Amino acid sequence: MVMNPIVRQTLYEMLSDRGYTCVVSDTHDKIVVSNGTDQIIVCFVYDPKVSVKKIKSIKEIIDAGVYTCLILVYKSMITAFAKQFIVTDVNNLNVQVFSENELSFNITKHALVPKHEVLSTKDRNELIRQYRTTLKHFPLMLSSDPVARYYGALPGTMMKITRKSPTAGEYVLYRVVI
Repeated sequence: MVMNPIVRQTLYEMLSDRGYTCVVSDTHDKIVVSNGTDQIIVCFVYDPKVSVKKIKSIKEIIDAGVYTCLILVYKSMITAFAKQFIVTDVNNLNVQVFSENELSFNITKHALVPKHEVLSTKDRNELIRQYRTTLKHFPLMLSSDPVARYYGALPGTMMKITRKSPTAGEYVLYRVVI
C-alpha cells in the first residue's frame, strides 16, 4: 500500500511551518528533518492496522537515534493497545499520531481558519508582563485542537491568533494550550 502523495506534501508544509527545513534523510517509510538543533523522525505505517508489534519496531529505530519528536502517520486505524503502548512505553519523546485523512489537506490554508502563530517563551513572558497577569487568565486551547496538533503545540504554549473583522479590520487574541 502507498500513502497518498498529498499527505507527504501536507506533512512537509507542516514541518516547514514548525521551523524544520533541513531534510536529513527521506525514504519510503521514514523522514528525518532538522532545524539545526532538534531532529524529528516521521514514520509512515502502511499496514491497515497499527499494532503494538509495529510500534515496538519503530521504538527500536528511535532508540538508535537522538530525536525530540516522533510523528507517526498511519493508513487507516491504530489499535487501543498500540495507543496505550505509545503513552506508557515511549519515554522522553513527544509522540504525535496522525491518520492519512487528517493530513489529506492543510487545515491552515482553509478560508475559515485564522492565522495562528506559536509564540516563543520570551514573547510569551513579555506579553504576560505587558498585561500584568498570569497564563491562567488567557483563553484556553486544547492540545487536541487540530491547529494545535498541526503546530505541535505542547501544554503551556501560547498561540497568537490574528482574525479578520469587518469593523476593526484585524484583531489579535492569545490562547494558551492545555
